[in-house]
Amino acid sequence: MSDQTTMTIPEGWESVEPPEGVRFLALAPASGTFRSNLTVTAQTNGELGFRDWQVGSEMAFTEMMPGYTPIDLERLTIAGQEAGRRLAMYDGPGGSALTMEQWFVAIDGVGHTLTATVLTSDYATWAAQIDAAAATWSPA
Repeated sequence: MSDQTTMTIPEGWESVEPPEGVRFLALAPASGTFRSNLTVTAQTNGELGFRDWQVGSEMAFTEMMPGYTPIDLERLTIAGQEAGRRLAMYDGPGGSALTMEQWFVAIDGVGHTLTATVLTSDYATWAAQIDAAAATWSPA
């Protein structure tokens, strides 16, 4: 499993050293107490198929993210593989409303996920740039 993730991040964002378990992390310019971010993770899915992996993800989000509300879920193809995109909202730290847009694909038993998290009030500002960054994402 390669540790290389390639993606063109929005102008003004900075790529920073990611924490343990995260392959890639980019932060938006500081604005208030929450920094919008793009993260990439990759985890071995074991014997889970694509559908079971995503059903499990939805269950985990519901349990771990207060106020988790799915808005949209669509099927895509990424790197020639069955993939998807979800859009959801949840309650962040200090009662902030957060919007999460996520792209996910399983390649050779590894689940690759690109997650954009922004303050809901900033989503309209960043949505097009986040979508453009996601279009350049190459899971590896």
